[in-house]
Amino acid sequence: MEAYLTQLESIIQHAAAGSPEASQQLDVERSRSNCWNEACFELLRRRGWGTAAAQHDAITFYALTSLQRSSLFRSEGPSDNNWFNLRAQLRTLILATIAHVPALQSMPSFVATKVAVLLALLVREDYPTTWSSPFQDMSNSLSIQLGTNVTADTIHANNLGISMYLRFLDAISDEIVYPSTDADQDERSSAPMSAATAQHISHRRESVKDVLRGFLINQGNNELVQASKPLEQTDAAQIMGSLFQAISSNLDEANAEKLETAGRAAMTLTRYLSWVDIQLATNESLIKCLLFCLGLAAPGNVRTDGANDDDDAIDDEDDDTKPGTTLSVECANCLREIVTRGMDEKKKEELLINLGVIDALCSLTGLTGDRVQLDITNSGRTQIDAVIAAAELINAIGLEVLTCWEIDCAQKGSPSQAIMLFVTQSLELTLTCLNYDDVDVSGAVVEIISRVLVSVEKHQAYWNNIYGSNGETFCNKLIQRLLTILHERMKYPADFEFDYEDDIEAEEEMYRTQLRKLYQRIVRFKHQLVLEFMRQCFSALPQSLAAAATQDVEVALRFVHHYGEGRRPAPGANSALKDPPFREIIMALHLSNVSSHPHREVLLLYYDLSVRYAKILKEMPDLLSNLMGALSGSQGLQHSHPRVRSRCCYLLLRMVKSAGGKAMRSYVEVVVQGIQGLLFPSEETTVLPIEPNDALYLFETTGILLGSTGLDDDLQQRCATGVLTPHVQSIEQILQSPDLHRDVDTYAEQLAMSISAIAQLSKGWQGHPPPGVQNVLSASTDISLKVLLALSASPIVRNRTAVLLQRMILSLGQGILPKIPDFFQALLSNCTLEDDVLDISQLFNQLCIKFKENAVPAIDSSLLPFLQKVLALQLSETSVVPSGNSVAPPPHVVTEQLSVRKQAFSTLQHIATHNASAVLYSENNVGSIADILRLMNDGATVVPEPVMKKTCTMFFGELARAWAQEGCPAPVHVRNGFFDFIYEVFVPGMLHCVLDSSFNVKDANQYRVLAEFGVVLWLLKRSYRGNAEFNSRMTELVRSGKLNLTGSAANACLDLIANGFQNASSEKEMDLCLKAWKEGKVQ
Repeated sequence: MEAYLTQLESIIQHAAAGSPEASQQLDVERSRSNCWNEACFELLRRRGWGTAAAQHDAITFYALTSLQRSSLFRSEGPSDNNWFNLRAQLRTLILATIAHVPALQSMPSFVATKVAVLLALLVREDYPTTWSSPFQDMSNSLSIQLGTNVTADTIHANNLGISMYLRFLDAISDEIVYPSTDADQDERSSAPMSAATAQHISHRRESVKDVLRGFLINQGNNELVQASKPLEQTDAAQIMGSLFQAISSNLDEANAEKLETAGRAAMTLTRYLSWVDIQLATNESLIKCLLFCLGLAAPGNVRTDGANDDDDAIDDEDDDTKPGTTLSVECANCLREIVTRGMDEKKKEELLINLGVIDALCSLTGLTGDRVQLDITNSGRTQIDAVIAAAELINAIGLEVLTCWEIDCAQKGSPSQAIMLFVTQSLELTLTCLNYDDVDVSGAVVEIISRVLVSVEKHQAYWNNIYGSNGETFCNKLIQRLLTILHERMKYPADFEFDYEDDIEAEEEMYRTQLRKLYQRIVRFKHQLVLEFMRQCFSALPQSLAAAATQDVEVALRFVHHYGEGRRPAPGANSALKDPPFREIIMALHLSNVSSHPHREVLLLYYDLSVRYAKILKEMPDLLSNLMGALSGSQGLQHSHPRVRSRCCYLLLRMVKSAGGKAMRSYVEVVVQGIQGLLFPSEETTVLPIEPNDALYLFETTGILLGSTGLDDDLQQRCATGVLTPHVQSIEQILQSPDLHRDVDTYAEQLAMSISAIAQLSKGWQGHPPPGVQNVLSASTDISLKVLLALSASPIVRNRTAVLLQRMILSLGQGILPKIPDFFQALLSNCTLEDDVLDISQLFNQLCIKFKENAVPAIDSSLLPFLQKVLALQLSETSVVPSGNSVAPPPHVVTEQLSVRKQAFSTLQHIATHNASAVLYSENNVGSIADILRLMNDGATVVPEPVMKKTCTMFFGELARAWAQEGCPAPVHVRNGFFDFIYEVFVPGMLHCVLDSSFNVKDANQYRVLAEFGVVLWLLKRSYRGNAEFNSRMTELVRSGKLNLTGSAANACLDLIANGFQNASSEKEMDLCLKAWKEGKVQ
């Protein structure tokens, strides 16, 4: 045995060092050993744990972990006695080991934690039946002394014992009170856990918690019995008492080790306060201790800057959190757990009164006392962690107090005197925290501030009647104070770089987003007060806004910018401009020199709010002069910072759209020439670069200025030519580059952007552009075709070309049709991606919708190649619905296949719907019409997706509608072949599909399929081939039994079904007949 253990130790050490072979060997040993638990016991005994050398810690940890995951803690129930003795031995071994101070001193943290977990599992399995006093036994083994008996010589040893005891209590919480899924996963890792074991473990956890709280277990039926002993004698009371003693006996501010122990105990206490009896959680001595500890937070490291004796600055290097601060934080968390305990309103009110937490906080923070122990007013005076925890506590208390206040008002008409005082105190604490110069502190109370605003808005009369004084309403005073705080807190720090990818600055931005939401709520509630405050803010700024401090002018502009978000009714910007004071502020801004401010974010904020409130510019075009000059100059499109240039390209477009053509008319020529100079600068000028994506905004802006401002046709043509001529020349130069095909990706990106620019420019003519402009756009389209032919292998070029064609269909009208075949040929030559299929399908659809039968010549030669590409993109050896000889593809492949095939279905359905069906029997395509019909029939009857089934069924319905009438231009043999196909293939397939048990007629999408099939049947009945053929064929099909029906449909009377189809006099009756057959109601 000794040799085996030595070998096992060696294997464990190698596995801990990262040897996969050793780990594999351990798994083998564990699986084949019948005495694995005994071996682990021996490993623990022979090394003595903590007294062993450090290299044996891995052995100890592995042995403990193996025992944790073994069947030792997986008994099936109380009748299973196999493991009782082993657990008793393990308990004795652990308690004996931790009783030795040297063992605790040398025991690594990870081993100590694992020991605590095993002890908790022993409690779970054996308490209280075979281990009746685990907490007393732990205390005795560790020789913990609480109170005044601890001497200076024994402080360290005593704290080691307390630390181990706290680990044990933490493990009890993790394994029994609030077990995580990870805990069960660890237990299952060695072998699957049976359902009986899982149920037993769950039952044991609940039983242990109940026994801890004083209930007894009936040994006969294992059921709980009502508690029979006083609360103070329960084990839960013992736990709470020991935690209280661990805190209170270590409150020595001069001894860091003792304060650390107290903080550690308070952290553990937090985990128990939420489930122990409320009387234990609110013990008077415990509460006093927690409140006292709130004031033990260490002061922050504050220095006075000699350059400004009035300001305090926090030292650049954050101090480590002191033990007293940690204790204060944990005690605040404890109090928060108590305050937020669930209970009815009356008990919660009594709890808040009895705790005295609000009075204590007011005293500690100096709001009602002379001594400040927890400074929530002056940044840096108290270590920040403690201030944050205090703010979170204040937020929690405020929410509870406000709830009580609202319930009292609703039930009694007015709150009690105590709650009235609590509201006043908690609100003062909250506002003080909100004004604190730290995002974590201020942000911690945003929730309660938001709730107060909701309550004040909803119960304004209550608030004013209860708290109003001296003729001034409480609500107005509160709003004015909040606005003052928000004005200060919404300011960005002086060193803020507006780098939103930086984590710290992103946190600052998220905090200010919360503050803006508060501001918007205030605007909705009291917009008159906001306007007055806004006026005061601007009055405090210097007359020259360009010289104002960045923080001050930026926050003032923020108030203006977000004012419209709070005004009602929507849209808020329009409602805001109905307020005369606000209109005056906007007008004053446009007449000021704020656009000359040196900070880029001030400029962008001004431009943003100008766009948001552009309605005033539409009404007063004279205000545009300064704004347009700034936007297009060195403070905008030619600003030194690339972010400003980029943003201004977009904002200029928004401005032109929002201000409208009438307001922009006088600026068209100047702006267009300026944009042209930026896009195509001459060699003599120095122009800062515009990124290609941003240049697209400028092209669209140019198009809108030319097409929507009422310019005469000649001027539109001349300006469009001036913009597009150098653009086309640059494209031609790139096409002539000898490196074009050697660096396809680079040149394809450039040329794709050039094609996009033409498409963006054409957006300006929403209607039919003048003939001269059409000629310019047509010439630009021709150069785009050259690009496509040169780089048709580039996906981005194909995509941008398709987008351009969609624009040209609108801009050029039928003038684009002669060009379409060449574009289609080039696009289809490299149609290799699903995106290509989508782009081409959309072009087909748009052409059919726009030009109907006139689109036939343009799409005739491309339809079959397109359908062939669709089929070629699908896997050759798979199908969406596998047959006996095909391979079922994985689900993601089925999804991709259906997505591709859907485009073919959609295109053919648009052809049929928009009177372009002549393309199906053209000279190019008539030979393949049968294949097309089979493709659509498969979509209607085989493809499982109901929307696609409906699309394909509609295709047959639309063709039947067009070709069923006398005088149809389609050749007779084509029409006859089509109707024969419907009778012989489509109708039987659809009947089998609709009547199959898998078809759910109650599903809306699937019912649409049935309804569209009813349309087809009705059109067949009314076709030129006559009602008699329909009746004959349907009767034969219904009565033949070839449909192989199952379910309810198989029980229907077929004669009655056949008669129903014969007698149907509308599409609706066809639907009802199919539905009745489907549900077997015709019997």
